[in-house]
Amino acid sequence: MIAGINKLRCLSLLLMAAAVACAPDLYARQETTESSAEKETPESRRIERLGEVTTDEWEMDLALPPAVDKTSSVSSDTTLPDEAQNRRLQQLLSSLAANPRDAGVNARLNELLTEVLGQANELMDAGSFAEAERLILIVQSINPSLPNFNAAKARLQSQDEVRELLEMADAALQAGQVLEPVNANAVDYFNQALAKDPANSSARDGLAMAQGVLIDRALEYARELDFDTAGEWLQEASSVIPDQRRVEAAREELQAFRLERAVELREQAISAMDAGEFTVADFAIIDLIALGGQEAWVASLRARLEEARLYGGFEPGQVFADKLNRAGGTAPEIVIIAADSYLMGTRENSDDSYDHEKPLHRVTIKLGFGLGVSEVSVAEFRRFIEQTGYRTAAEVSGSSSIYDEAAGRLSNRSGVTWEHDYKGKKADPELPVLHVNAYDAQAYVQWLALETGKGYRLPSEAEYEYVARAGGKGTYWWGEGSPSEAVENLTGERDKSPNKRQWTTSFSKYGDGHWGPAPVGSLADSELVHPMAVKDIAGNVSEWMADCWHDNYIKAPTDGSAWVNPGCKRRVVRGGYWASAPEQSRAAYRFPVNADSHGPVIGFRIARDL
Repeated sequence: MIAGINKLRCLSLLLMAAAVACAPDLYARQETTESSAEKETPESRRIERLGEVTTDEWEMDLALPPAVDKTSSVSSDTTLPDEAQNRRLQQLLSSLAANPRDAGVNARLNELLTEVLGQANELMDAGSFAEAERLILIVQSINPSLPNFNAAKARLQSQDEVRELLEMADAALQAGQVLEPVNANAVDYFNQALAKDPANSSARDGLAMAQGVLIDRALEYARELDFDTAGEWLQEASSVIPDQRRVEAAREELQAFRLERAVELREQAISAMDAGEFTVADFAIIDLIALGGQEAWVASLRARLEEARLYGGFEPGQVFADKLNRAGGTAPEIVIIAADSYLMGTRENSDDSYDHEKPLHRVTIKLGFGLGVSEVSVAEFRRFIEQTGYRTAAEVSGSSSIYDEAAGRLSNRSGVTWEHDYKGKKADPELPVLHVNAYDAQAYVQWLALETGKGYRLPSEAEYEYVARAGGKGTYWWGEGSPSEAVENLTGERDKSPNKRQWTTSFSKYGDGHWGPAPVGSLADSELVHPMAVKDIAGNVSEWMADCWHDNYIKAPTDGSAWVNPGCKRRVVRGGYWASAPEQSRAAYRFPVNADSHGPVIGFRIARDL
């Protein structure tokens, strides 16, 4: 019996050996038969490369070996570094080993390989070429016919050349050879690298750096005031990469430099004209012409220079109004004040309360100037607001102080702006504008300057006192004591409020019929007139000056110019107002006010350079 069993074992072994020996031949015949019936598929080729064979046609009544692990037949060359991706890959390969013609499995495998190929390209974008090479080899071992595989492989193979080009580009950039020499500069090398590897981030970043170098060169030339060369370098920078944001930002900066230079030249020309240095002003205007783009300023300066050479083109005492170019109409009337010299301030032997007006010193106004005949009216200020949309401090804060007649004092009230009078009621157009601070007044004169092309500004206190004295030595422009006629809106003994109030301190035997401000320039007498043809210089409303406040005149300018410290918080206010005591209406009187203050007692008038 044992012998019989041994015979059966030998027979089984012989049959298995025959099967193993014959399997390749049978498989070959089977493959030949199938190839005649249908085309060979990529899946069958893939399985053949992987060393897998199908057992669909080999069925024998033999005991099969135990099932093996699904991934045991997969080569380590097909192991992905990402664990989740690798698990999907091995599962798909095992499924194809069992059934190569499974279209769904093949589709999922190609989807995964496409994903891996995309990762390889991303790695190359980041410069990780060794890791990208590993992924490309895995894709190649499974399906080299995958779309975009050849492009990725070619890109990988070209990286040695790309790296060499990038090294050459970096060296050229460090040496400052951005565009020169031709065909051997940083921009050329970076572009050659991109031609070989269009997605290379290092090459793109390098071109952006090269553009930045050219932009920096342009700005350096702009700082040296060579705007033509600066423009040429910006043009070169614009051709390096399509992204023009940095170039446009640099153009704006270049324009800022150009405008800054234009402002400087304009100020030089005006300063030279004010000093009577007409040749210097000519040169400044020529430089402004060469700068380009400032034709309006050039035309304005040329006209102004011509006027300056002829005493501003006017005569002392002449009254006129400049045209407003865009707004239409005219600026407030100004009168030409003659150049002269006078003693400013109060004598040393006077009361200590006058210390702010000391020391008495000589001021010589070398050039004539224009001064507003009257204070700026509500109607004149309205035109400025309508043209510019400017918002005054009172409008922003939402309130201003007014005169409360019942209480006999000032009080704050919401909603009061430049459109209101001293009581907070709607102001008549002819009244002087109130509830404006120093910055509002400055904004108005700057607008006049832009509208007319003339040198409008606020008066200096030296100019104001010169006019308030009428060039003489009297306490008031009319001399001493009370005026004989109603020529200014002053605190007169005869004046009464609507509620029959009277001033406790006033000009004796004087009355002008007004308790609050009067319409600008409305009080005049046929006989007693200001010799310089100005009105309301001693009363009606006090007025903002261009000067910063200083406690005395030590080191004060002696040429009539404003004494300004940039950023000062307090300004000089000159002239009496409708409730001022006679002492406060003196030509020499001055007092400090915070520049941002506004209320019912301070307005302003304009001045103009000739």
